[in-house]
Amino acid sequence: MRNIKLVLEYDGSRFFGFQRQPRRRTVQEILENALTRFFDRKTKISAASSRTDTGVHADYQVVNFLTPSPRSIGQIQKGLNALLPVDVAVKEVAEVPADFHSRYQVRSKIYEYRVWNHPVRSPLHAHQACHIPYRLSLSRMRQGAKLLTGRHDFSSFCAAHGSAKDRVRNIKSFRIIKRGFLILFQIEAEGFLYHMARNLVGALIELGRGRLTVNQLQVILKKRDRRSAPSTAPACGLTLLSVSY
Repeated sequence: MRNIKLVLEYDGSRFFGFQRQPRRRTVQEILENALTRFFDRKTKISAASSRTDTGVHADYQVVNFLTPSPRSIGQIQKGLNALLPVDVAVKEVAEVPADFHSRYQVRSKIYEYRVWNHPVRSPLHAHQACHIPYRLSLSRMRQGAKLLTGRHDFSSFCAAHGSAKDRVRNIKSFRIIKRGFLILFQIEAEGFLYHMARNLVGALIELGRGRLTVNQLQVILKKRDRRSAPSTAPACGLTLLSVSY
């Protein structure tokens, strides 16, 4: 059996997340249907680098699957892209060692959250950025990002119904970049808790608006209680930007 790695790009606007769900349109279901049609046999993926939530996008989602097919890498990419809908594309295909696992071997991921910071909404950015019409202070948000960088217990920034197991994560870098009216929050970590990226951005937005101070953010982090933190940023602004192995 060959182990094949795919790199996917998708617009998550019309998906109920990556992972297959009953009676819901998901990226996994769409991909596995295309794989089954292309190879003319039932084909499922072995794993995915991230189970993105409803409405979340991906620029670099990695999956792998097993197949006995002798078809070339080029044929697989061309064939799958002919079968997939317009909101999903296979960017790269490679044959990888038998022990490669797209989830368990991830060393770090980068998520990018995009904010359109202008009094007037942008129809062109509506599906990939969250519209914030209020002025945001980059300096205050960058102070907050610096505070959150490093190894911490992020219980205050994990969805309340998420796993109650170990919630310590290591944020390797937290960059905030301004490009015109777009503000990009780029978070690199070894792993993320459920809704962690969006909860962190939600808190920094409140910090940028002046409705939260850096000291208050530090208190929220130490409380390890989701109820003490600001609301979750909308899914539309979040994109899985890259995955490192």
